Amino acid sequence: MLQQHTAGAPMNSSIRWTYLKPHEIVSELLKKGYSVSRNIVRYLLKKHHYVKRKAQKNITMGDHPDRNAQFENISQLKQSYLDEGNPVISMDTKKKELLGTFYRHGSLYTQAAIQT
Repeated sequence: MLQQHTAGAPMNSSIRWTYLKPHEIVSELLKKGYSVSRNIVRYLLKKHHYVKRKAQKNITMGDHPDRNAQFENISQLKQSYLDEGNPVISMDTKKKELLGTFYRHGSLYTQAAIQT
């Protein structure tokens, strides 16, 4: 049943996953005339070494050659405002840019973690 919905790593045949959730597997099995619960599906996925995984955020974006330029510019602007007698307030907005392979919410049954 999972053969059409299973993918894996081309260089390692032991790493495979399915994008179907247990309730979707139950629905497919019901269409084929099999009555099974989600608990049994979860048990069988575990028995066949499929585990529910989330993406692991551990790939670094690397260093950018102009990374320091923004801080030098901020420092220069800060000093010019202070020299003119203006107050300076520092704020951290915590905004992140989503570039490259970034984390997406959700999970799937897999034998290996997804790196983001």
